[in-house]
Amino acid sequence: MSALTVVLIVLGALLLLFLIAAVILTQIAVRRNDATEKHFETVLNSPFYRDFKKRILDARDWLNTQKTEEVRVTSYDGLKLAATYLPCENARGTLLLFHGWRGGPVADFGYSLKLYHSLGLNLLLVHERAQGKSEGKHMTFGVRERRDVHTWVRWHTERFGRDVPMLLAGISMGATAVLMACGEPFEGDVRGVFADCGFTDPKDIFTAVARRLRLPTVLFVPAVGLLVRCFAGFRSAEYSTLTAMRSMTLPVLFAHGEADALVPCEMTKQNYAACASADKTLLLVPGARHGQSFPTAPERYTKAITALLDRTLCK
Repeated sequence: MSALTVVLIVLGALLLLFLIAAVILTQIAVRRNDATEKHFETVLNSPFYRDFKKRILDARDWLNTQKTEEVRVTSYDGLKLAATYLPCENARGTLLLFHGWRGGPVADFGYSLKLYHSLGLNLLLVHERAQGKSEGKHMTFGVRERRDVHTWVRWHTERFGRDVPMLLAGISMGATAVLMACGEPFEGDVRGVFADCGFTDPKDIFTAVARRLRLPTVLFVPAVGLLVRCFAGFRSAEYSTLTAMRSMTLPVLFAHGEADALVPCEMTKQNYAACASADKTLLLVPGARHGQSFPTAPERYTKAITALLDRTLCK
């Protein structure tokens, strides 16, 4: 066997292993996730939640004592989407909450639910497509989720009219979805947005993950882009928060933990820089990991959110 043949065999084997790894990682990235819904307490032992597990469990128990309503809507592409609605007496408005990738509304917002409710807000805890109680086979990193945001805004407007204004809140992929959704006019009285540790678009987050895993981005990112198009039917560069932010007019609070190892803090800085709104705030929290800005700096976070509510719900 010649040296060239050996080299070709080795290269072929490496390429095969690379492709297998790309397929596995892509499937993990986009395939349906029910773990947070079915194995809630086990998921809370992961690094993203375990430091605040007790507070999240307390929030779940508190929510279970409230008079809530399970809501269903149909997405633009025919999926049954689910949410839990918690009314507030003499509400100032409704906060629509969109959780992150492989997350859940209580897991991702548990440590803040009681605060939001105490501030006079109805809460709509949305289960993102292909997660939890909502239908769907694939997550799309904000590309289709942004349309679901509009679906929930329309539901609220049809149910309550324009007398009850809305604010949108998202964390991680949920933050990306609500920011992307702002690229088109809402069919309802949306007053403002707060987005915590969102990324810019699927391609950028795939690139960031590849770098963190020390994978060759020049090969990995195009491969994953092709695979997500084959598996989940969306393009990794199909839409961007940066595009949406160039026409943004709503007040928006951007937040990000500076110790975030999953979504680079730089992405929120880019979203903030691209945002055309005259009312925009950037809250960076030193030492906060992914999705943990609120529990890491509760006083700063609460102050920023309260200020946003006071500015947007006094009209």
